[in-house]
Amino acid sequence: MLSDAFGTLVVRMVGIALIFGSTTLTARILGPAEYGAYSAATALALLLATLAPLGSDRILVQSLSTSKSDTEIGRETAITHLGTACSVAVLFCGLMATWLCCTFVVVNPNWARTSALAAILFIPLTIIYLRQWLAIPLIGARRAVMPEQTILPLIFITTLFTVAVMKLPLTATTTVIAYAGMILFVWLLSLKSKRIRIAYRSAISVFPEIPKPVVFQRMMAGLAYVAVAVGATIAQSCMPLTIAVTCGFTETAYYALAMPFAALAAIPLGVFNLTMFPRCSRLYQNGQMAEAEHAVRSSATIMFGLSVGIGLLVWMFSPLLVVLLGIEYTTVCRLLPALLLAAMIDSLTGPTLPVMQTMKMEQTCGRMLYASIPVQLGLIYLLSRIASVEGAAVAYLLSRVLWNVAVVLVIKRLRGITMLPYLSFRLAWREFHELPGPPSAQTDAIINPPAVEQVWSIAAERKVA
Repeated sequence: MLSDAFGTLVVRMVGIALIFGSTTLTARILGPAEYGAYSAATALALLLATLAPLGSDRILVQSLSTSKSDTEIGRETAITHLGTACSVAVLFCGLMATWLCCTFVVVNPNWARTSALAAILFIPLTIIYLRQWLAIPLIGARRAVMPEQTILPLIFITTLFTVAVMKLPLTATTTVIAYAGMILFVWLLSLKSKRIRIAYRSAISVFPEIPKPVVFQRMMAGLAYVAVAVGATIAQSCMPLTIAVTCGFTETAYYALAMPFAALAAIPLGVFNLTMFPRCSRLYQNGQMAEAEHAVRSSATIMFGLSVGIGLLVWMFSPLLVVLLGIEYTTVCRLLPALLLAAMIDSLTGPTLPVMQTMKMEQTCGRMLYASIPVQLGLIYLLSRIASVEGAAVAYLLSRVLWNVAVVLVIKRLRGITMLPYLSFRLAWREFHELPGPPSAQTDAIINPPAVEQVWSIAAERKVA
């Protein structure tokens, strides 16, 4: 687990560095207004790309986490992509209807443009999004995320640098079109992986044999995961849309620039979430709940320690952001404390989403998300009206605190797993069989080893007597 996680962490760190380069260049070339429009369109496209599979992508990960033949892998891949294609068609028509309404009925040019740009971008995002979920159980998280985390931002930076040197005009529209083309190009490059290429080839061969009722059943089965996928995206990635509604596109640019820097502290969480999906699925299917708790708490211990360290470094060096971005982006530094604390709190509770999605708690998680999203949006609307974009950042922090407290209590009640770090960092590096105390009391032994050992000693003496 740690080998795959740290390999993914290295790739993620390289990717973050490249994304910062592309973000900085884009912000400086486009300016606050155009960059705000670009961020809003990207956020909407990301939300729709997450929604398009209708939760079938999560079922795909669970299905491929156990050994399967090439034919079975191809069948699962084909079913997922056919269902996604149906929802993509519906969502695209919805975006076009929104564009027509904002152009000719409501006459809102800004949101008409946002809808059109999102329509261009969300289909390529959906394709590469599905490829990543397919690749995680087949080739591991590190290799699965490498194309999107390294190759794509590198190509984007090269393109932006060329545009800047040649002093060519660049707008949000041309940037979105270029980025969509780069995504498709990177997806083609990812087919160089043999296992992914075989999966797609097998899927193409079984496409005609997939009955429509099977695709429909898969889409219905995946609906339980929709709230989990979309809710997490809204909570962490699509806030620029809400900021655009309440504060305007200029403030959206400030928030959109602050989020990637604050997301540095959330890198360990994202890495361990990817690596824990197949592991949690296998342990739960095998009934190894004690082993699952150890894996979860070990990852929580390591990711929280890394998150705190990264967050402190980002906060210390935040004054340099004004030098990188320009004096007009001074507000970005004021948003970082609240956003960094939110990332640390998310890391404190460990890989909650993999646990809930692989241990038959997806419906519970969905209901919790349906309840939490209005609370979060309400807090953001209220505080942003009071304190502009700084209030929105504080509202986001409060919403993450409420969410994580609720998730920890629910998982403990339903599955008996403590979603908190170990008090001793050394326990996170031990194998399950190396933990102190008898197997049935390992969780208590971890929390308070001397007291539990004394209890077991007394119990053994009574048994002998």
